[in-house]
Amino acid sequence: MTTRSAALIAEIRAIIKGRVIAKPPLSHYTSFRIGGPADVLAEPESAHELAVLIRRLHELNVPHVLLGSGTNVLFQDAGFRGVVIRTVAMKGLTIERNGADHVRITAAAGAPLPLVVGRAARDGLTGIEALCGIPGSFGGAVATNAGTGGVSLGDALVRVRLLDGRGKELVLETGDIHFSYRSMELPADATVVEGTVRLVRGDRASVRKALSAAMERRRATQPWRQPSAGCVFKNPSPDNPAGAIIDRLGLKGMSVGDAVVSEVHANFIVNRGSATASDVLALVELIRRRVKDAHDINLELEVRVIGEGPANV
Repeated sequence: MTTRSAALIAEIRAIIKGRVIAKPPLSHYTSFRIGGPADVLAEPESAHELAVLIRRLHELNVPHVLLGSGTNVLFQDAGFRGVVIRTVAMKGLTIERNGADHVRITAAAGAPLPLVVGRAARDGLTGIEALCGIPGSFGGAVATNAGTGGVSLGDALVRVRLLDGRGKELVLETGDIHFSYRSMELPADATVVEGTVRLVRGDRASVRKALSAAMERRRATQPWRQPSAGCVFKNPSPDNPAGAIIDRLGLKGMSVGDAVVSEVHANFIVNRGSATASDVLALVELIRRRVKDAHDINLELEVRVIGEGPANV
């Protein structure tokens, strides 16, 4: 560890109560199980700690990146030169019941999305049960407008609390929240601290039944037992999903190294054991080229590629 790194770690430890780790292998912190080392990994336990940390890193001109559960991320093989801030220790969840036909749930960035969806279902609240089975943190789900089929988190979102690149708090209310397919319009360099969804009171048994059905569909149609980063490409259109296009071209099972197009769902690339980021990106490029040649469609990545390495494809 260099003197500069040691000094940086000491500063971060003075700011946050959570874990601070030097040179962590990022493969340990993503669902893909891929990625080289970061300089430092930090886990603040509160929004205040996060704000102070971001502010200090800005003052020091130290690059940083936010990471939730790491389910939609591919870190490069060379890792990340800077600080990876994990929000997993920020797990608060509150429910506002006002006797009306709706309830608001506010969840911190690090709260697991399945936990939020499950809690809503247990209370008979409808609106996000279709998101059951989507892994990852609530903050990441807000930032990417996570969804499935015709349902997205943005449909229920009424408030987002953010930090800008200097650690200053920003709040977006209903009229200021704009989203589209797998995209949330947030200020540049903004970090999600928490979000609030508005859900409608429903029949508890019906909501739980819908939740179970959504989970069973995902387990039957996705390679949930294998390391992956979820869907690799955005769907070109609702009636022409990326997985179906790739499947029709006969690309299931195609591989580069240990990166393989899933036999279960063609829009998943799975890590057979020792895949590298270079393997995944090479396979991504092969798929995109085949789809472009066959259908003149440019597939857009849904997975976020972070770190030092070849240019993002």
